[in-house]
Amino acid sequence: MNSSSFPLDFSAISFLIVDDQPFTRRIIRSILHGFGSREVYEAANCDEALELARTVMPHIIITDLIMPILSGVKLIGLLKAPESPARQIPIIVLSGYLTKTTALAVTNSGVDELLVKPVSPKALYEHIARVVMRHDEVHAPTSFLQNQRRHTQTQRKKASNPKMDRAFVE
Repeated sequence: MNSSSFPLDFSAISFLIVDDQPFTRRIIRSILHGFGSREVYEAANCDEALELARTVMPHIIITDLIMPILSGVKLIGLLKAPESPARQIPIIVLSGYLTKTTALAVTNSGVDELLVKPVSPKALYEHIARVVMRHDEVHAPTSFLQNQRRHTQTQRKKASNPKMDRAFVE
């Protein structure tokens, strides 16, 4: 079983959605609430995003790239700067305009995942699952570690009981 098919516990994972389009923020918020997340913050611009990232310290930031005044690329640079208190927060880019050059630039700036709009709930879930499951244990929030432990326990049970694997597929 891969991490994307593992049922994550979203109830303790907080998110910050950064997008200048209210409709996009509403869709992503609805998807996250549908997954079970209780804490979803929103920012319409980079200034709001920086303030929220520093004050609420969400577990994952989901950001657009094309925004007025300050771009998502600049936001990522500020969030990942060595002096930033939010530098360890994983970032998922969700953009309708991902060229190869842009994708390479944001990946090199420390982004954890890239998604293209419009996003399906399944694709968003898979990307979040990858972030949660691979986040290093030194800086991982408790909610990530709990999900990683649950995944490991499930893998062990599956190894000792081959019928269990079919239960997740069915």
